[in-house]
Amino acid sequence: MDKFTSLALATLLFGAQSAFAIPTEATTKACNEINNALPGKVLTPGLLKLEYAHETQQYWATNLREVDPACIVQPDSAQDVSIAIKILNKYPTVKLATRSGGHDPNKQHAAVQDGVLIAMTNLVGATYDAAEDVAYVRPGGEWNDVIGDLEKSGVAIAGGRLGLVGVAGLLLGGGLSFLGAQEGLAADNIIEWETVMANGSIVNVNAAKHPDLAQAMRGSGSQFGIVTQFKTKVHHMGDVWGGSCVFDDSKSDALYAALHNFMAHGAEDPKAAIILTDLVVAAGIKTKILFSFYDNPKPPTSGPFADFFKIVNPLCLPKTQKYSEILKANGEPVRLLNARAFFRTYTVPYIASRPQMYKEIRDKLAELTGIFLNTLPVVRAIQFSVDFQPLPSRFGKMSESKGGNAMGLSSSDPDRIILIYQGAWNLPTDDALAFGIARELTAWLDKVVPQWIAEAGMPSDMYMPLFINDAMWDQPVFQSYKDYNKFKALQKSVDPKGLWSTRAGGFKY
Repeated sequence: MDKFTSLALATLLFGAQSAFAIPTEATTKACNEINNALPGKVLTPGLLKLEYAHETQQYWATNLREVDPACIVQPDSAQDVSIAIKILNKYPTVKLATRSGGHDPNKQHAAVQDGVLIAMTNLVGATYDAAEDVAYVRPGGEWNDVIGDLEKSGVAIAGGRLGLVGVAGLLLGGGLSFLGAQEGLAADNIIEWETVMANGSIVNVNAAKHPDLAQAMRGSGSQFGIVTQFKTKVHHMGDVWGGSCVFDDSKSDALYAALHNFMAHGAEDPKAAIILTDLVVAAGIKTKILFSFYDNPKPPTSGPFADFFKIVNPLCLPKTQKYSEILKANGEPVRLLNARAFFRTYTVPYIASRPQMYKEIRDKLAELTGIFLNTLPVVRAIQFSVDFQPLPSRFGKMSESKGGNAMGLSSSDPDRIILIYQGAWNLPTDDALAFGIARELTAWLDKVVPQWIAEAGMPSDMYMPLFINDAMWDQPVFQSYKDYNKFKALQKSVDPKGLWSTRAGGFKY
């Protein structure tokens, strides 16, 4: 099927869906006014309808492809975004959303039914400034675009570990990275944000001149403005080593032991990074994927990182390669899921006396998803997973040294693990069941984690903020931040009419 035929089919499908979509009169007027101000840059079901239909399908999670905005704005610059926001301020009832790469599966974040979608389709990629030794990163597209552009100059920036992840969403949410032990969160490395504020003004938010606002924007998502360009520190990089490895369930004990040891000592070698993904698929089949990265062409032959590769596995073939090649290979299988999806997160401490914790978490996932994965029709669910993502205390030290972030990481942090639960299924009639499973998983953790902490004799008040990039829409992410009240007041001061806090998508202060 050629591209035009695909677009035509999407248009027909869109027409069937949009028969029920009725934008308000104010929304229609706002779209018309934006179109008059930005001719050729606004898509509607009637105007440039093939392009409109194509844009509505540019989401990773298929549940978002059902959402029909009244119009889609495709800006080419901060000035274009400013014009759109100034017009939207004249229509206080009109809803809006901003989309970067479209990887966030939360329906109320980067998509808007019958509202105005600002899609960063034309603001993609990155450039390296050798004189300043910084990168200028545009918010649209995905990490494949950014790393591919910068690699030509022998540099990278801390960012997504799977190439298909969207750029601005990760950077504004904080961003875990393979470079985290060396550089902190991805957001910690941003020097300046070219930002369209709630009143439509364009402000270069600078970490030196606006320390409180800069700290807030490192982990507050979309609540302080629309960023049209990031100026970031770079990481000089040549060839690296790593890749992804698939393990069957017989290797579980060895992998959990290696993970537990890596949590305790992995950050002693800051060039090393891993993610361990536990998958549960149909018929109760359990498997694991190890994503590995080492910032050097040759890996160490001993130590916590090397221990993973002493586990015999013919499907484990990491190698020396370009950073861009690792990211692309990590992301492509995930791109192929083509399913409805959720993310849900939880933060747990590293508990030295509980090496069985990882298996307990996986087994609970298998228990709760069994009814979904093991009943007919088999097409109902594809997979559920939990990722174990190390967040050693070293991350906090690096974050603090660069000015701090909204999440409040600091040099006094304990070692933590960021969990992300993910689900993939096919039928909209199963949405409630899937979301319910996600909530049951974290409700169970709410009960057992305090017990595990008490049994280990650890402090009960350890700071365990939720991680925004991996959270579900109903999780109280900002409320888990230690400086919640400070950032809530700051948000209101720069958005007094509530454009971002009441009309746009995303988590709210």
